[in-house]
Amino acid sequence: MPRLFVAIDLPAAVTTELARQRPPPMAGIRLVEPQLMHLTLHYIGEADIEPMATALQTVAVPAFTMTLEGVKQFPPAGKAAILWVGVQDKPELQRLHAAIAAALAGTGFRPEARRYTPHLTLARCAPSVPASVVAGFLARHAAFSLAGVPVTAFVLFSSRVVDDARVYRRERTFPLLAADGIPAA
Repeated sequence: MPRLFVAIDLPAAVTTELARQRPPPMAGIRLVEPQLMHLTLHYIGEADIEPMATALQTVAVPAFTMTLEGVKQFPPAGKAAILWVGVQDKPELQRLHAAIAAALAGTGFRPEARRYTPHLTLARCAPSVPASVVAGFLARHAAFSLAGVPVTAFVLFSSRVVDDARVYRRERTFPLLAADGIPAA
């Protein structure tokens, strides 16, 4: 059974720009490849695809744009770090997140208890990466901003490991509504 998650798939121009924001390659830093960049809305875990896809068909939220801004790290302090780009707080994104959780509720899905922090992962740093490298990267990219990123659909992805590499597959794409109430994508 595959691991599933729901995410916003990003336009190629956006992932190309995000790839330019990644730290330079060095020992201990694993860069996220542009084709794997996405904005996770909900992690489902191991589940059958069809019941999840059927539930997600009921989500009816208008399309919107979002702004990506700032580069930060998880955890906020410590040796290992995940470097990521933030998403400006946007009520439309929060509504989409909530609508997906509500649609999946009947499938037995339980959303994470922690507050949703929308972000796009750029790189994962091992504990061996000096804190000064991470701090310098964060300082250089703190003012990063990319406005007008279109969100016209969301995707049910499956995730598998093939030959020691993570492979994502778009199982179903769900268009959001245009201003006239008709699916945008």
